[in-house]
Amino acid sequence: MSGFLSWWDGVEEWLTGLSFVPQLLVTLVVLIPLATGLAWLVNLLVVWVFSQFDRRDVGDDHGVGV
Repeated sequence: MSGFLSWWDGVEEWLTGLSFVPQLLVTLVVLIPLATGLAWLVNLLVVWVFSQFDRRDVGDDHGVGV
């Protein structure tokens, strides 16, 4: 864990040493895919949780409600 934290400190120091435009570009290149992937995983998790509580999976359901 100490090695990872040391690496992260180096990345942070490198990023803050850049001027604004390169900081923005690097952040966007990293954050957009990371945020998109995280949103996709959260969506899968929510769909899975709701499917666990879904009541439409009963065998005698003919689709007309109660």
